[in-house]
Amino acid sequence: MVTDDTIAIPQLLYEAVSRGKREWEQTFDSIGDLIFITDTNHTISRANRAMARHCGLRPEELPGRKCYDLFHDLASPPPYCPLRSLKEGGAPQAEEVEVAKFRGFFDISVSPLYNDEGTLAACVHVARDVTERKRAQEYRLELEQQLLQSQKLESLGVLTGGIAHDFNNILMIILGHCMLAKENQAVAPVVGHLDQIESAGNRAADLCRQMLAYAGKTPLVQTQIHLPALVRDMVHMLQPAFNKKVIIECDLDGDLPNLTCDEGKIQQIVMNLVVNAAESLGERGGNVKVTLRHKTVLQSEQEVDCFGNSIPPGTYLCLEVADTGCGMDQETRKRIFEPFFTTKFTGRGLGLSAISGIIKSHEGALQLCSAPGAGTTFSVYFPLPPCCPAGDQVAPPLPSPSKAAARLEGTILLVDDEEELRAVGCELLTSMGFKVIAASNGSEALAIWQERKSEIDLVLMDLTMPELDGVETYRALREDTSTLPVLFCSGYGDQDIRPCIGEDVHAGFISKPYQLNHLQRALAALWENRMPHAAEGFPA
Repeated sequence: MVTDDTIAIPQLLYEAVSRGKREWEQTFDSIGDLIFITDTNHTISRANRAMARHCGLRPEELPGRKCYDLFHDLASPPPYCPLRSLKEGGAPQAEEVEVAKFRGFFDISVSPLYNDEGTLAACVHVARDVTERKRAQEYRLELEQQLLQSQKLESLGVLTGGIAHDFNNILMIILGHCMLAKENQAVAPVVGHLDQIESAGNRAADLCRQMLAYAGKTPLVQTQIHLPALVRDMVHMLQPAFNKKVIIECDLDGDLPNLTCDEGKIQQIVMNLVVNAAESLGERGGNVKVTLRHKTVLQSEQEVDCFGNSIPPGTYLCLEVADTGCGMDQETRKRIFEPFFTTKFTGRGLGLSAISGIIKSHEGALQLCSAPGAGTTFSVYFPLPPCCPAGDQVAPPLPSPSKAAARLEGTILLVDDEEELRAVGCELLTSMGFKVIAASNGSEALAIWQERKSEIDLVLMDLTMPELDGVETYRALREDTSTLPVLFCSGYGDQDIRPCIGEDVHAGFISKPYQLNHLQRALAALWENRMPHAAEGFPA
């Protein structure tokens, strides 16, 4: 007997099944990941809306298509296809795949579906777009590499500065004895040999200066310069040395404020960048464009230099040197500022690594944009104003060589912890006409000063010493006297001492190794500041 209840039961079952199917389809289509089901021949039987959207198709257009065609634009499965492994009895797989068609990266997992006999019948593919995550990881990795490179170069700079300092001290001993030998009227053949020794020593000293420039530790002799004129003159000077197929174009904004900087070092930057740009063009030639303009960096722009350091907001003079040369790949860009690294030929020296140190010493920034076949652009940022620490002062004019060469008299307290340097220093100063009292460190120098201050006219002192270094000794002396002339000398630059001495006209600095006439002029300048109308001792 058929009742209403027996008719209603199938209807209820049908509605429940339909509702479940509808809910499953809604759930399937609401998932943001790309989901599709294939048979063992890679043919899609079902796909969600996210998959259709990514492929630019309607959901009903996907069944019957091959997954490798839709996903990879390939005519056959790629070698890394996870379905191959499953068909061979392997375990379910998940891996990250770069999909060129979609210009992104996907985490793809494949799960098997078996029939009642336990045979593989189909596979469920789930592809999650991880492109943004991947790019964020790559960006973070790039920043970490830039930071490591920056730390590496900074450490190398410290090492380079230390080596240059020690070599300068050794050169001071060699050149000092050489100068003494020449002063003692050596016979003509010997003088010739001494000239060769002096020439070689001076070349080594130039290399040390380049090493210190790389380390950002060279002394700055600052002046006000009109940068457009300097750049134009440098380009005009360099142009004849290049291949005639190299065309240099200048776009220099002439209405720019003067820059407070070390003119010689800025010339070195311009020369290195222009020469490197011209050489990158090779025999076929090409264009080099030198641009100088005013640039404002805003807080919101978050500009970074080529070492990954932020460029502070502010106003800059921006020098750009761009070429149409071969460009650089990522590996070359990473190493281009390493000392002695070159893509051309051996013996290139410190080049770009040195200018990075010069820019650092001017509190500037350097950017690099380059790609293989797309040329290279270097951008140098010089901050306005000022471009250097307040402690760095323009060097006072020195007396003329004729005055400095006069016979000098007085007593100098020579302070140096290296015995050989003290010995050669004593002989040099004695040959110039001074009486010399020697001390091996700052503590000994202070003790001698307290005992014999009435005799001492000037202090010539090394910067780096044990017990009390030069700065500490200077401060102790200044507590007792504000006018005693103090001349610092060091194989390093003057960055460490300039902020300490500030506006003190009775203190100065000279780099090791120094020439005899340079020392005479520096000593005479300090004496003049102390006694403008001196009738004896140092020449007025």
